Amino acid sequence: MNKFLFEPPRFLDPEKTLFAAGLSAGQSLADLGAGSGFYVMAAGKIVGERGAVYAVDILETALDHIAAQARLQGIRQVKSVHADLEHTGALAEIPAGSMDYVLLANIIHQIKNRQQLLAESYRILKTGGKLIALEWNDEVSPIGPQVSDRVPVKEMKALAAGCALKEAGELPVDHYHYGLMFIK
Repeated sequence: MNKFLFEPPRFLDPEKTLFAAGLSAGQSLADLGAGSGFYVMAAGKIVGERGAVYAVDILETALDHIAAQARLQGIRQVKSVHADLEHTGALAEIPAGSMDYVLLANIIHQIKNRQQLLAESYRILKTGGKLIALEWNDEVSPIGPQVSDRVPVKEMKALAAGCALKEAGELPVDHYHYGLMFIK
């Protein structure tokens, strides 16, 4: 019998994950591939008025949605950045060494040039800044991309190491994902 008929699956909790990563008031976070703004809104609440949150996405419609949600929720510290993460220099609007955190949530499996994405993430991180990588685990599940498209933990760790990012631990996530943190 399918356990999901009786036990609803747990899904990612953005506030819990960001708190566990250590995000706090006054800090900055860039959400690369922000999508619907799931993490942007949570980060905006955590960092408060003195902090900054960059919502980066290739889709103008996604950025418009995030901006509207931020206005509705009174979150004024969200900045939208229209960028194609596949291109070198896509994050030129974000100064080097300016971010306390870079978030890659369910985006790495969609990127062809993953090493470029990690290198650009490294560039915008402050010394001591943290990269949060949330991706689909490589188990077969009823949701998420095909297993062949997923980025295994071992590959994610190798990508981060290739950009001089050091492992800083695991983060609490749901059954379908893994959460890793790296430090510059």
